[in-house]
Amino acid sequence: MFSLTTEELVRRYYEQALTEADWNTLDAIVAPGFVEHEVVPRIPPTRAGLKQKYDLLRTGCPDLRFTVEDLFSVGERVAARVTVRGTNTGAFMGRAPSGKAFVAATVGIFRVEGGQLAEHWGVFDQMAMIGQLGLFTT
Repeated sequence: MFSLTTEELVRRYYEQALTEADWNTLDAIVAPGFVEHEVVPRIPPTRAGLKQKYDLLRTGCPDLRFTVEDLFSVGERVAARVTVRGTNTGAFMGRAPSGKAFVAATVGIFRVEGGQLAEHWGVFDQMAMIGQLGLFTT
């Protein structure tokens, strides 16, 4: 197998592993000891936790997709600006489907080690997603 550049690893993470829910690809490009610094309550900050987090999001938005807008790399670090889209057609956050779509931004920084993604720090615009899906309580 040929090795991917750091930027190719991150693009493959978003466009193949996450968009297609391809957990075999995720296992191939994310290190077993991966550490997720974008904390989500009750989800472990691990490679297995990534699958759990995105399976949960995909339950509410089965058409979840990620579009890489920008990638920058320096050494073992890669920064990505990504657009996340989905339509709420499944139960989500304890609510019935709204049928509404959302578009939100996420920015992440990855550390690559040994040809795999070893760590991630990210910020996802959850307020944009929740607002567009009509999930704010009044």
